[in-house]
Amino acid sequence: MRYPGLILVFAFVSGSVVSCGDSAVTEPSEAATCVELTRAGRAVAEQVLESLSGRTIAELEADDPEHPFAVVERLMRTQEFEDRAGQLGCGRGELEVAACLAYQGLGQQAEGDLAREYLAPYFTACG
Repeated sequence: MRYPGLILVFAFVSGSVVSCGDSAVTEPSEAATCVELTRAGRAVAEQVLESLSGRTIAELEADDPEHPFAVVERLMRTQEFEDRAGQLGCGRGELEVAACLAYQGLGQQAEGDLAREYLAPYFTACG
């Protein structure tokens, strides 16, 4: 596919994302722990899946030929996650392991090849 940059961005966000406890953290700025940061990442992943649901690359390119994944990149807010992970002292390995737990079940929400491709780095990382 033609969006390797998107996969790399997703790999970091999925590595920036975990689940545990009861609070519903949906924004990176709300996260007080690395676990909460991964919860916010799950919320973002769900938004991205909804945005990609049933869509094709051709449709994204028709919407914005210069930047077909601009809508996804805006939703992902990678820099916000990176900054918050640094502020919280979250290690990449710690976040990747936590993301595997937080992202369980997302595969069932992926409708269409593009949405499944978006999740591919998660499935690869989590085995």
